[in-house]
Amino acid sequence: MDTMELKLFPLPLVSYPTKRVPLHIFEDRYKTLISESIKHKSEFGIIYHSAEGLALKGCSVKVTEVIEEYPDGRYDIITTGQKIFKLENHYMVKDIHVGEISFQEDNESLSEIEFEGLKEKYLKLLIALGETSHIEYHISKNSIFELLESIQLPVVLEQQIISTESERERAQILESFFKAALNNSSGKTNQKKFTS
Repeated sequence: MDTMELKLFPLPLVSYPTKRVPLHIFEDRYKTLISESIKHKSEFGIIYHSAEGLALKGCSVKVTEVIEEYPDGRYDIITTGQKIFKLENHYMVKDIHVGEISFQEDNESLSEIEFEGLKEKYLKLLIALGETSHIEYHISKNSIFELLESIQLPVVLEQQIISTESERERAQILESFFKAALNNSSGKTNQKKFTS
């Protein structure tokens, strides 16, 4: 499998295709990284960093919006996830993690019927949470990663979702989460109804 070098930004969060991540950049090493990324319209990688170290899977991102550039070189930016990658190796260059990465290709896809069933649960959950203002936009979504955009998942679950190379397995993880969340919101509704 072909590998390439990608500068990495280790963070205690997970990015994935289509996810918008707001970042405040204040460390000198990352000011340079972001400045170069903006100038050359190049990608870098966001990778989950925990006490155990760097995760094995991350996501390449692009700076899609510069909210503010400060005189001292700090930035407020929005990044948008592009492609999931596997970290084959990594080393430091001028205090920046550089990864030897290979982009991930899914080995199992989801049928349209399976996706529509998952999207139905997603829409039910949004309605249960009272998120109905942009329902047409949510109805038009056509990928699993788009279904993650408006739902706050635990970081460990997001990492699990990007770590699998099976779209069907991702759907199963999400379906379990949607079911549990729907049951939870239903329980709260019933509780409210019977509270005197």
